[in-house]
Amino acid sequence: MSATDRIKELTRPTGEEDLLPVQYPPPRFHVEPKQALAASAVALAFVGGWAGWSLTHASDATGNAASWDNVATESHAPEQVVVSVVGEVANPGLVTLNQGARVADALNIAQPHPHADLIALNHAQLLVDGQQIHVTAIGEAAPVAAPPGSPGGTGLISINSASATELTALPGIGDATAAAIVAHREANGPFTTLEALMDVKGIGPAKFEALKDQVAL
Repeated sequence: MSATDRIKELTRPTGEEDLLPVQYPPPRFHVEPKQALAASAVALAFVGGWAGWSLTHASDATGNAASWDNVATESHAPEQVVVSVVGEVANPGLVTLNQGARVADALNIAQPHPHADLIALNHAQLLVDGQQIHVTAIGEAAPVAAPPGSPGGTGLISINSASATELTALPGIGDATAAAIVAHREANGPFTTLEALMDVKGIGPAKFEALKDQVAL
């Protein structure tokens, strides 16, 4: 017999060993089956209620977001400008257009005559409310504003429609400054205030004071 088998033989229980009395403590907590079922029902009711509240809250939030989106994207009617088109056109008079319209839009409504000199007009110029567009015939001299104090005219030169030559009639305005005025309104659109003339290079507060009573939009 090997040593391993000998050890197994010596340690094999014989049934005559003394058993130690062990007393286990009673359980501290005992749940009856009915109590377990009631607790499960309460837990399920709580979970169902929480899920319903979550869905309702999410729906309200979505509805509120949609409402705010509608407010943010609400469109407003664009402002309009009214201009006067006179001269060699089939439909002279007042023309109402949306803000941002150009001379070409007004001419499209007024319908210039075949002999109208359209090259003399800047079709890309933005329109300003109250502006007058005078369409002349080919070969006809452009209208010149009446000099200050003369009868039959306002005596004012329009800074939005006068040519560079006409602008040189203003005090302190030479060829270079007149060209700068025309370039400024073609690049930035019509002047909206007389004071905007001071944005033109060469026109400071002193020069503006000298000519402000002789100009109009």
